[in-house]
Amino acid sequence: MKYVDVNHRFTKGRVTLKKKFHLQDVILIALIAIAFGAIFVGTDWIYNALYLVIGPFANEALFGLWIMAGPLAAYLIRVPGAAIVGETLGAAAEVLFGGTFGAAALISGLVQGFGSEIGFAFWRYRNWGWGSLLTSAVTTTIVAFGYELFRLGYVKYSFPMILACFRFG
Repeated sequence: MKYVDVNHRFTKGRVTLKKKFHLQDVILIALIAIAFGAIFVGTDWIYNALYLVIGPFANEALFGLWIMAGPLAAYLIRVPGAAIVGETLGAAAEVLFGGTFGAAALISGLVQGFGSEIGFAFWRYRNWGWGSLLTSAVTTTIVAFGYELFRLGYVKYSFPMILACFRFG
């Protein structure tokens, strides 16, 4: 039998899951949020420069950087809700560090965290390999792009342009 160490619990062939956050989890999420808040602020400035050159594709080109806090928090902590908390707190840190998007980043962080959480929930928080991370990335992209259709005004673009933005996002 294969032994799996998840959250300091050894089980035979099956992954057990913590049901609540512990102090070490809260500290780890705070550290992830602070680190990614700084990354997000730097990415904001890159976005503004890129937007002048490639327009709406700038958001899609940098999208991967903006959605990393949630999956990392979920992968390391493995508690339901960690992706939402990690991504939202990362966005809050971005706002506190003076990000160019202001409070709108909080809503984006919440939406992106929710999208990431759907991917892990699909696997019922039991699989923490590439499959769950890939599923999380896909669900985050779909949910966040659906939100951006309205927030960024993508609905005003032609259908081929919307597909191009989604494809390169």
